Amino acid sequence: MLFHNIKYTFLNMIRTKEVIFWSLVFPLALATFMYLAFGKINEVTENLETIDVAVVESVQNEMFDKILVEVSNGESPLLNPMKMNIQDAVSTLDSKEVDGIIHVDDTISLSVRENGLNATILSSFVDRYLQNEATLTQIAKNNPLALNSAIEALSDDTSYFKEEKLTDGNTDNLSNYFYAVFAMSCLFASFTGISSMFSIQGNLSPLGQRRCVAPTKKLHVVLTLFLTNEIVQFAIELITFAYMSLVLGIDLSNKYPALFLLLFVASSFGLTMGMFIGSLKKPVTEGAKMGIGVAISMALSVMADLCVSGLMNTIEHTVPIINRLNPAALISDSFYALNTYSDYSRYTSNMVNLSAMTLILFTLTILTVRRNRYASI
Repeated sequence: MLFHNIKYTFLNMIRTKEVIFWSLVFPLALATFMYLAFGKINEVTENLETIDVAVVESVQNEMFDKILVEVSNGESPLLNPMKMNIQDAVSTLDSKEVDGIIHVDDTISLSVRENGLNATILSSFVDRYLQNEATLTQIAKNNPLALNSAIEALSDDTSYFKEEKLTDGNTDNLSNYFYAVFAMSCLFASFTGISSMFSIQGNLSPLGQRRCVAPTKKLHVVLTLFLTNEIVQFAIELITFAYMSLVLGIDLSNKYPALFLLLFVASSFGLTMGMFIGSLKKPVTEGAKMGIGVAISMALSVMADLCVSGLMNTIEHTVPIINRLNPAALISDSFYALNTYSDYSRYTSNMVNLSAMTLILFTLTILTVRRNRYASI
C-alpha cells in the first residue's frame, strides 16, 4: 500500500505544475541567478594575493631591505618587490603592472595610482614600518641597552603579513544567500502539503469525499500522506543539493550524514506547515491557501538572509527569539554551523528546535482534521 501511495503521490505532484515549479524549478533557478551574479566574487574581494610593488632606493636602508625579504618569502608572500629607477617605476605604475611605488629615502614613502584594496594594504605596510622605525629610534636614543630586545620583539610581530586560518570551513559571507535559498526550498514543501490536504477533505474535492466515507482512521490517512509526500520532497531536496554542490560548485560542507538529516527534517517541517495550512477551514480555495504558504515562506526566508546578507545576524543581536522560532533561520544557520564549526552543538540545538516545531504542527494538523465534520457529502 505504501509503494502504491508513493507512486500516485509522485504522479500527482508531476501533474501539479505549480508545486513542481515552486518546489524544484524556482529554487534551482534562483540559485543559478545568484551564482551568476556573485557566486565567485569572494575569490576577487577576500582571497589574499601577492601585491606587485616597485621599490626606488635613493639611499641604502638595510633594515627596510630585511623587512622586504621577510614579506616576499613563503608560499603566499604579501609583496613582490621589484627594485628599479624612478622612471621605470612611474612607467610600470601608469601601465598598472605594479600597484604602488615605495620610495626609500631619508624616510619611507608610498605612491599609488588609484585607491583600492591593494593600495590600502601597501599603505598599512608602510605605516606599520614607520611606526616600528620610530619606536626603535626612540629606544636607541633613551635606552640603548634595550634596543636588541626591542628589535627581537618587533621581529616576532608579523601580524601585518601573516595569514592565520581560524576554521577549515567555508567562511565566504556570500554563502548565506545560498543557505537561505535552501531554507526557502524546504519551506516550499508546504505547497505539497497544502495540495495533499485537499485530497482528504470532503468539502474540497471528490477524492476527499471518497476518503471521508472510507473506514480508515484520519491519523492513518494523514500519516500515510506525510510519509509518501516526504519521500518525494526529500528526493527533490537531494536534487537541489546535488545541483548546487556538484554543478554550481557551492561549498555546502562535506558532512553528508548531518546534511542529509538536516534536509530531511527541514523538508518535513515545510511539509507539515503546508498540511496545517491546508487543514484549516478558511480560506476554502486552494489558491488562497497557496498564497498564504508563499507569503509565510518568503517572509521567513527573507529574515534568514535570502535578500539581504546580515539581516539574520542583526535580528540575532536585537530580538534573538525570532531566530529561534524562524524555521528558515534554523535551516540556514544549521548549514552555516556544519560548514564552519568542527563540533555539532549549534547544529544539534537548531535541529531540536526544528524537530519540535515539526511535531507540534503535525499534531495540530491531526487535531484539526479530526474535528472536521460534514452534514452531507
